[in-house]
Amino acid sequence: MLDWINHAILALADPLLNWLLRLPTDLALVIVAVGTAAIITFSRLFSTNQDLLRRCDQDKKRLKELIREAKLQKDNEAVKRYRATRNMIGIMAMKEEGWPLLAAIVPIAILGTWCFQRLAFVPPRAGETVRVNAYFPVSMVGELAHVVPQDGLREVSREDSRGSGQWIQEIMNDVPGPDGIAKSGIATWKIQARARPEPYALEIRCKSVTVQKELLVGQPIYSPEVEFYGGDQSIMSAQIEMKPVQFLGIVPGINWLLMPPWLVAYFLIAILSVNLIKRVTGIC
Repeated sequence: MLDWINHAILALADPLLNWLLRLPTDLALVIVAVGTAAIITFSRLFSTNQDLLRRCDQDKKRLKELIREAKLQKDNEAVKRYRATRNMIGIMAMKEEGWPLLAAIVPIAILGTWCFQRLAFVPPRAGETVRVNAYFPVSMVGELAHVVPQDGLREVSREDSRGSGQWIQEIMNDVPGPDGIAKSGIATWKIQARARPEPYALEIRCKSVTVQKELLVGQPIYSPEVEFYGGDQSIMSAQIEMKPVQFLGIVPGINWLLMPPWLVAYFLIAILSVNLIKRVTGIC
């Protein structure tokens, strides 16, 4: 179901937004973030009572001045009254905030999904070495797994004298978790590929099980980073390691919030843009 929704959103968003992929990635991210801010801000025109919000804003500014004057006069009772009034106005204004989010949720969900699929990683280039990881149950550690060779692909880890890499790999323990116990097994291949418009269908085999993982090379878009395989498959998932997009090369991710670098930059730019658009347009 989720895959169907994801494909439906991309089918709608790609014709409208894929032109951004011809631009530098940082610029494309700025345009999408500013566009998100514009959607959030302008949706307020028809989803909130602008006259009420404008009067609330003016009242809060005036109350701020009155509080400052009361403090200078050491009139604590007046300060309490003004603060209580300001809090009541804040609650009144807060009731208007849910409608803009509801009005903007669908277009923002479309933009966010498109960004996750199109702007989160740097697409693999022709001849670039890409790590392909396959994950297995811990019980499979010590078994052998292999990727089926095909035209256009080259495995480059520990190449022999004939230039043939290690298509067959032993399943090893993955990096241990906080408790020091590995939760899965892993097999890794280092693959180089020629560019082509259609994705390679990497065939990963272990015993009698074969799964496929897409790898798109030399295109402005990339294949999904991770694919999971359901049922009782001995191969749980496969991953293409790609370089994450990092705005200006400096904005980091926030790992404990599971926010990749591009998402941190997206939020920062969008939040700043909302405030800027409000100032320029006078929208409350």
